[in-house]
Amino acid sequence: MPTIEHLEQNLLRAFNPDQARLLAQTIHESYNSLVHASDFHELKEIVGDLSENVRDLSAGVKELASSLRQTQEHVEDLAAAQQRTEERVEELAAAQQRTEERVEELATAQQRTEQSVEKLSRAQEETSRAVRLLARQVGGLSDALGGSLEDFALEFVPEILERYWPLKTDDCSRFELELKGKPQEIDLFLTGSLDGRPITILGEVKSNITPSEVERFLKITELARPTLTGEVRVIFFGYRASREARDAIRAAGAYCLSTQGKIL
Repeated sequence: MPTIEHLEQNLLRAFNPDQARLLAQTIHESYNSLVHASDFHELKEIVGDLSENVRDLSAGVKELASSLRQTQEHVEDLAAAQQRTEERVEELAAAQQRTEERVEELATAQQRTEQSVEKLSRAQEETSRAVRLLARQVGGLSDALGGSLEDFALEFVPEILERYWPLKTDDCSRFELELKGKPQEIDLFLTGSLDGRPITILGEVKSNITPSEVERFLKITELARPTLTGEVRVIFFGYRASREARDAIRAAGAYCLSTQGKIL
């Protein structure tokens, strides 16, 4: 930029000194107030940098907005998961409540069962006592009946046999034999003669004659035969005798007598 003096010299060619001075000052001041080219280029660079920064800022804002949206979505997912967790917790709490109620019901049922078992145990004990008492009573009755039946047989059997056989009775009573070193009681032991020959009759007296009783007494009589003299016969006397028992008696060559006075 030329100085004021230089401008003024140039302007003196066309203007008077006062005019030339005023114009020179005006031009010089106007020029100083204008933006220089270098300043304009620098401003353009600043504006360019600012635009780039604005673009970067815009991109950052977009990324931030996207991150915010993702964060929002994640927060919503977390909220939904929290809701599901709370619902599950409520379901578990309800299930726990039902379990506790069921346990309480089972405990009550167990208590009732224990009480019932205790009652049944007492009833069983009472039943056992009653059965034992009944067994003693039945046993006593059986002993009494057995004794009475044996006494009846001692009187009645000789009459039956003498009715059917040519028998003469000398004695009829209970008897005890020593067999294999052990005493064995015979319910009916009859001695006498049959057609003039000595005979011994061994009798088993039972209210109910069973095959097992027949088998047992036959074994006893087989052991007793060698110790006796004369003919030996075996009889069974009772109220009842099953068909199997009667068949076993006949097969052994023994005799079965009924309380009705018959030889079966």
